[in-house]
Amino acid sequence: MKRFIIILFLVGFTGAVEAEEQPVSLEKPIILESNETFDGEGRTYESCGHPAFIMRGTGTLLEHVTIEQCAGEEVPAIQVSGLGHQILDISIQASGVGIQVEDSYGVRILRTNIEGDGTKEGVALFNSEAAELKGVVVENVRDGIYIEQGSHHTLIRPVVSHSRYGIHLMFPTDVTISFPQLHHNGTGAMIMGTDQVVFKNGQVHDQIGGTAMGLMLYEAVGTTIDMTEIRGNRIGIYAEQSEWTTLQRNDINGNQIGLRFKQANDMTILQNNMMGNRYPVTMFESANNVVQANVWGGRTLDVDGDGLSEIPFRADPYLFTLTDTYEAFELLYGSPGLVMLETILRSPDDVSLTDEAPRISEGRWEWNGSIKQGAILLVILLIWNFGRKQNEIL
Repeated sequence: MKRFIIILFLVGFTGAVEAEEQPVSLEKPIILESNETFDGEGRTYESCGHPAFIMRGTGTLLEHVTIEQCAGEEVPAIQVSGLGHQILDISIQASGVGIQVEDSYGVRILRTNIEGDGTKEGVALFNSEAAELKGVVVENVRDGIYIEQGSHHTLIRPVVSHSRYGIHLMFPTDVTISFPQLHHNGTGAMIMGTDQVVFKNGQVHDQIGGTAMGLMLYEAVGTTIDMTEIRGNRIGIYAEQSEWTTLQRNDINGNQIGLRFKQANDMTILQNNMMGNRYPVTMFESANNVVQANVWGGRTLDVDGDGLSEIPFRADPYLFTLTDTYEAFELLYGSPGLVMLETILRSPDDVSLTDEAPRISEGRWEWNGSIKQGAILLVILLIWNFGRKQNEIL
């Protein structure tokens, strides 16, 4: 009898757990007004034809919620407007926009995961100020994080993959992006019509598709790209009609083209590692650029031991002129024929990008073994050398 009662208790308990795990179907949005909080405690909410949550007013908090949208939605899963709202620890399966923020100030979105169907944005900010996005992970959307207008936004550790643009900036000012990871997108980040964007400590690699650009700057002013690894893309960084760009201390390696500039002026290109690209840089109609102490590869000669080569590196715009007209010529980068043509049709210095003192690429050998291991290695080398000499005598 006692055993039967225990079995009934366990069956009832299991049924209760399963009941709690069933998604909650919402017939209308849950609306949070000023200073209200909602803790979903990990529950899942389904929404069809309307947002799952609407946050408005001032200082609301939404946390620990999973949202599943019906297919083909035209509305966001979470709609936000107002001041100082917080969205924490949210997971969204989205067919519409995951989180849409409009006309807001000081919105914080932390530790949020969004997976879409490739048709809408993951997080979209319109005409908003001072938003903070931290630890936002987005996959398979149109644009991972889309920001239009507004200013003073901060993005920390965003991770975006398998989307059209990982990050898409349209006309905002004063945006800081720190520790981004952008991979397997059409373009890692599209920075357009912006002023004072800082992009630093990032990993931008293995973009896919016809463009496959790591970073694209168009009509961007005062952009700084610092200490970022950009590799495995068709073009590492493309800048067009952009001014006062600073590229410093980046590792731009293993791309088809490392840097491609068109009407990009007054740039500072300093202490970047450009080794391992099929072609390190092409440029056209770009002038007044400061280029110094970058590692380009090729011929170098350090006479005075200061780590800088006395042989300058010079990027001629001839190849850009060819490929800008016929992109198929990019397949011939590095071929002997094009190298010869580049030498014969050398362009004037005022339209060329020249690093007068490129940095020397240094290789260093280090022993990480113990003294005993070193002694054994030395004995083996002596025995091998002695044996080789004996064979020569015989």
